[in-house]
Amino acid sequence: MGQRTLSFELVFRALGLDSEAYDRLRDDDNPFVEGLFLIVLIGVATAVLNLIGQTLAWAGTPSMSAIKDLLWQAFATMPWWSQMAGDAEAMAQFKQLYDLGWQVLPRLFGAADPLAASLNILFWPLAALLSWLIYGTLAHLFARLLGGVGRYDQTLGTLALSYAPLLVHGLGFVPYFTAGAALHTWQLICRYQAIRSAGQLSWGRAFWATVLPFAVYLIFWAMIGAIAVLGLAAAVIAQWGR
Repeated sequence: MGQRTLSFELVFRALGLDSEAYDRLRDDDNPFVEGLFLIVLIGVATAVLNLIGQTLAWAGTPSMSAIKDLLWQAFATMPWWSQMAGDAEAMAQFKQLYDLGWQVLPRLFGAADPLAASLNILFWPLAALLSWLIYGTLAHLFARLLGGVGRYDQTLGTLALSYAPLLVHGLGFVPYFTAGAALHTWQLICRYQAIRSAGQLSWGRAFWATVLPFAVYLIFWAMIGAIAVLGLAAAVIAQWGR
C-alpha cells in the first residue's frame, strides 16, 4: 500500500513538472514494474473519467433518433420531396444514405457514446502500453548513443510518469474545459524530463533523445505511405493493361 501511495504521489508531482519525481522513480528497486503499474493506472483512470463525461453528455443530449425522425418529417414539407417521392428507387437510395449519415456523422463530430467510451477502459491502457514500449525503446537507444548512462528499465520507468498529463484528457466532461495542443506540449516536456533524469544527460542531449523518436515515426509512416502509393499505382497500371 505504501508503494502504491508513493506511485500516486509521483504522478501528481510529475503533473507539476517536478524533476525530483523522475529521479525517485529512476532509483526505485524495480522501475520497470513500477512504470508498468503507472501506465495501466493512468490509462484506466483516463478512460473512466472519459466514460463519466460521455455518460453525462449523453444524458443531457436530445435523442439522436428523435432528431433524425424530426428532420425526416421536415423533408416532407420541402418542394423537392414530392418529386423524389414519386421515384421509388431514388427514394430508397436517399433513405439508405440518410440512415448511413446518421450512423457515421454524429460520431465524427464527437457525439456522446457511452458504449464506445466503456470499451476505452480496455483499449486506452493497451494503447498507452504500446506507445510506452515503442517510444521508450527508441528514446533509450538515442539516449545511449548520446552518452546516456541509464538502464533500459530506468528509462521506461521514468517515461511512465510522462503519461500523467493524459489524465487531463479525461477531464473533457468539465464544461468549457479544453486541453488541445497544450496537452501534447505538456507531455513532451515530461518526456524530456524523464529522459534527462534516466540518462543523466545534459539538456541539449536530452532534447535530441526526446525528439529523435518522432523522426523515426515520421520516416516509418512516410515509407508506409510510399509503399501504399506504389501499390495503388501498380494496381492501376495492371488494370489499364488488361
